Amino acid sequence: MINSRGDTVVCIRMESDVQFSKSFPSWIHRLKEARKERPSDNATGEFIEGNPKESSEQLHIVYKGFVDATRLTDAHYAHLTNRGMTDDEVYIREYRSFPEQPWNTVKDITAMIGKESFKGIPGMHENNYGWTISGYEGILIPYRNERNQIVGFQTRIDNPKNDVEISPGSITGLQARVLQQPNLVQILINGEILEEVLLQIGQTHSVYSDQGIGFVKLVKGQRYFWLSSANKKNGTGAGNPMPVHVAVPTKQLETWDSGNEHKASSVWVTEGAIKGDIAVEHLTRIYDEDELIDIGTTFLAIAGVNSWRSVMPILKKLEVKHVNIAFDMDAIENPKVAFYLKQLATELKKEGYSANLAVWNEEDGKGIDDILAQRRYPQLKKLF
Repeated sequence: MINSRGDTVVCIRMESDVQFSKSFPSWIHRLKEARKERPSDNATGEFIEGNPKESSEQLHIVYKGFVDATRLTDAHYAHLTNRGMTDDEVYIREYRSFPEQPWNTVKDITAMIGKESFKGIPGMHENNYGWTISGYEGILIPYRNERNQIVGFQTRIDNPKNDVEISPGSITGLQARVLQQPNLVQILINGEILEEVLLQIGQTHSVYSDQGIGFVKLVKGQRYFWLSSANKKNGTGAGNPMPVHVAVPTKQLETWDSGNEHKASSVWVTEGAIKGDIAVEHLTRIYDEDELIDIGTTFLAIAGVNSWRSVMPILKKLEVKHVNIAFDMDAIENPKVAFYLKQLATELKKEGYSANLAVWNEEDGKGIDDILAQRRYPQLKKLF
């Protein structure tokens, strides 16, 4: 977000001393120079205030219609099964592909549920021809709440664009962007073009100027995006609150009536709904029943480690007593991730939960889903 004067922004990636929101982690940054034009992808280029989100019940009605009106492509089915999912798991969990003609999908949803206005539904917005859905080609991942209501989607996009990481070092005003995909990087200082270079993924390039030295690095772009229609006509953002996915084994999911609140004394917390869905399935295959009673068969999947606060209200709703924290092993060494992990652990202890940290050999897999799919056991190190 950016304010009306164009001199202050709210960012969800870069922290500052002033936090804008705890429920939807974001920080305030003051710009050295006001932006003359605000970033926007709507037709007029003007900022459009979004609608508040509808209730979980209304979201579920529309999103269930969305699921029924769409299908899963062969390529997306192959990706899910290659990650270890069975046909029943893919079917019962209701993964879908983002539609090629979303405006026609909205018409199908309207015919099914009799709803003509989609205000307050993230992803839905109006254009000159009527209601449509904003999104990217990729796998639609349902986020289910503690009542088995679909309250949001993330999309695993098919072709993420490469991006640039900047370490300014001693260079003030160092900027960089991918001028041409996949790897032509343009480097600027205070808006003036310095050079253009071809980089490989993961390659760091040294930048020299009169001020000293800085660095730019070509990295893979963001793969997962929320289904959102923020800053579009009659659109709605995905947050406030940010969805947390409640993943249970498919045998339980298949018989879980929408509206019945789930309870779990022990849960696992990880990042990403697909990861949670895969992990919870393999969990029940490698542990015996007595062990499962202690460690739990529920995964709570948050969008990212910096959004850990979003899981706290769900723990209370589920009447949780014990939490197993299971973030990616390669990320644990990241100072920022370690920072959020410590924050989560501190809050859990403050609220009276007991907790374990799940760890394993990174060579055996990046995520908890990888390690469990190989029928290997993570070590559960007691925190408190």
